[in-house]
Amino acid sequence: MTLQEWAAVIGVAMSVVLALGPWMFAVHAKLAVIASRLDDVGRRLDGLSASHDERLAMCIEHQSRLETHAVQLADLADRVRTYE
Repeated sequence: MTLQEWAAVIGVAMSVVLALGPWMFAVHAKLAVIASRLDDVGRRLDGLSASHDERLAMCIEHQSRLETHAVQLADLADRVRTYE
């Protein structure tokens, strides 16, 4: 290749790089913003999951207490019936 051909190839390559460079930086910046937002959403979901697990354990405990109270109330009702 001659010097003029090399100059033309380098000129075209530089034009492509200079044309695509700002676009690539813009895409990279947008992807960085999306990645940070996804990280925030992930943290929020982890917190919500932990909160849900705690509340589920509380609900299960309260349900067992209600069942115990129901048994006790049924027992009391039977005792009242025997005294009548």
